[in-house]
Amino acid sequence: MRRESGQFIYRQLYSQLKEDILAFKYESHEKLPSKRDMSQHLNISVNSVKAAYEQLLAEGYIYTEERKGYFIEPLEKLIIDPNAQISLNVQEQQIEDAYDYSFSHMSTDISAFPVEVWTKLVKRVFENYDHELSSIPQIKGPIELRQSIAKLVSYQRGIQCHPEQIVIGSGTNILLTKLIQLLPDEIKIAVENPGYSRFRTLIRQTTAQLKPIALDHKGISIEAIKQAQPDATIVTPSHQFPMGIIMPVSRRIDLLNWASQTQSYIIEDDYDSEFKYETDNIPSLFSFDKNERVIYLGTFSKTLMPGLRMSYMILPINLVKQFDHYNLNMIPDFSTIHALTLNLMTKEGYYEKYVKKMHQIYGKKRETLITHLSNTFTNNIRIKDTRAGLHFIVEVNTPFSYQEIESRAKEMKLELYTLNRFSVKALEKNSSYKTLIIGFSKIKQEQIPQAVQRLKEVIWE
Repeated sequence: MRRESGQFIYRQLYSQLKEDILAFKYESHEKLPSKRDMSQHLNISVNSVKAAYEQLLAEGYIYTEERKGYFIEPLEKLIIDPNAQISLNVQEQQIEDAYDYSFSHMSTDISAFPVEVWTKLVKRVFENYDHELSSIPQIKGPIELRQSIAKLVSYQRGIQCHPEQIVIGSGTNILLTKLIQLLPDEIKIAVENPGYSRFRTLIRQTTAQLKPIALDHKGISIEAIKQAQPDATIVTPSHQFPMGIIMPVSRRIDLLNWASQTQSYIIEDDYDSEFKYETDNIPSLFSFDKNERVIYLGTFSKTLMPGLRMSYMILPINLVKQFDHYNLNMIPDFSTIHALTLNLMTKEGYYEKYVKKMHQIYGKKRETLITHLSNTFTNNIRIKDTRAGLHFIVEVNTPFSYQEIESRAKEMKLELYTLNRFSVKALEKNSSYKTLIIGFSKIKQEQIPQAVQRLKEVIWE
């Protein structure tokens, strides 16, 4: 044994014996030297030999017989298929290192997040919620958080619901999966086109049929929905994703009437309703529903941060018992510590205070960005639907195709997404104007002039 190797002596002996056993240098049932003989032979302590033998025994390489010693366990030769030996050459690249500037619609600005408040609240959770932290959580989430969310959506979104209707989850994708499990197999689910691509991917992985529905100037086309006859429709009425359209009340009523007449469900994805500019909050579609046809998806990813992984779903009363029965023995996927901390943050007013602060920060970024885009591109840009959310769309005059814009942006280290990402089919180069999704949450205020200049280099030669 090499004492200078930096490895415990018993681990060296264990590794060598295991290697020899797997190489069949020992016969099945062959007796190993006694601990004392092995220690004398190798000039190491009996305790080191004992530790090595005990580890081999625990892993099943050897067995012991009382008063007789240790013996080699019979083993079959491990079959190794040469065709199965595949090397993994994929290298993940950190977004932070890949881009100089970001127009991402997915990120948030956490520079003003109240870290000290959050840390203080986490400490209180550990002090006061011993039972909740040491037990398997409720599948729907802590009742305290669900009560706080019920109050929050009541005055912010006009939603009247019971905490039992609320389900906490680690993201809207997870909650949508749970919802689809409640619905019949092979149902037709309509989605907005263009729309949230991750929902499309998720639906394709289930037995449900995907039905893309085009938009018009009021949002998702009601006529196209009637033609497709889906069993459920996912919409983003408060701020259509990604086009930014705010669905007017006339289209909301048409949508609700269709759902009631056909006994279909509307899944309302209210992903960034907290941020409205130049207008008050628009009441949710759920708040208009009188016939138990709307399912509401809300998230804290936009108001706080995506890394928190905390979203919620509000079920119509007619699906609550079905959800409870289906998930009777399931374990939830969210962090109980985060859920209880978020409850304290909401209950004690820290959450609302932070959202108001971020509303001002995002509003200032939005105004600065619109000004610089307008001044830089003058008559070659159309800026649309800027009144809500953390992104807006622009149409820019450019000689490049969508694929070329995406490639050039990546080469120039600008995080940028085009309408192509959100469309069911790849968009053709049939117009000199291309639609870009401009997010402003992640970019720093002082970076905006340079980022707009970089965008100009991307779309013009």
